[in-house]
Amino acid sequence: MKKLIIILLALWCNNSIAQNCSQFINNTNGKTLTYINLDAKGKQQITAIYTTTKKDASTVTVHAQINDKNGKAIGNGDSEMICTGNTIKVDMKSFVPAANVKGNMQVSGEAKYLTYPTDMKAGQTLDDGSVTIDMSSSGATMANLQMDIKNRKVEQPESITTNAGSFDCFKLTYDATTKVKMMGIGIPFNFHVTEWYSPKLGRFVKSETYKGDKLMGTMSLDSIK
Repeated sequence: MKKLIIILLALWCNNSIAQNCSQFINNTNGKTLTYINLDAKGKQQITAIYTTTKKDASTVTVHAQINDKNGKAIGNGDSEMICTGNTIKVDMKSFVPAANVKGNMQVSGEAKYLTYPTDMKAGQTLDDGSVTIDMSSSGATMANLQMDIKNRKVEQPESITTNAGSFDCFKLTYDATTKVKMMGIGIPFNFHVTEWYSPKLGRFVKSETYKGDKLMGTMSLDSIK
């Protein structure tokens, strides 16, 4: 009987993971998500376009295209989102601050992931993350960006409406530090982020970045195709 219970539990867990990941892959595969970045005065700065493609039963690849306010391409990069059944893991390269993307930049580096529980609840504390990212142009490394994200907390569920529609989200907050090193020299920049994360999409639909109490900029989902 004990062995039978263990087998049944294993089968249930495997089916649950497969179902969660199947739903995640189906919701994200083949989608193009366009975000608009605004400065503190509400003026458009950049457009970020993320195109997702199914890689396997638990992974989607994400290609990011960053355009300036005039529609000119200024940067691009590739990352992944992975479903483990219990969490969605998002490659931290997708968190590169828009202000750091200038010129014809390519973003690359070893994959490091932030995790988002599939059973997210208000009051949870989420894992920290740290990553080093190479920023290059025409194959030559121009700078290295060190990014640390910590104090990630789930505040409460909220419904958010953007130009792309209405989404059931969780309001998350975290502190971040970036340091762009050129010629081995870099100055850290500390900021605080509030984001509204959509479990269905596996990513945020709106975020606000603050320096102290001062709003520095916002990014919101403008369309899904």
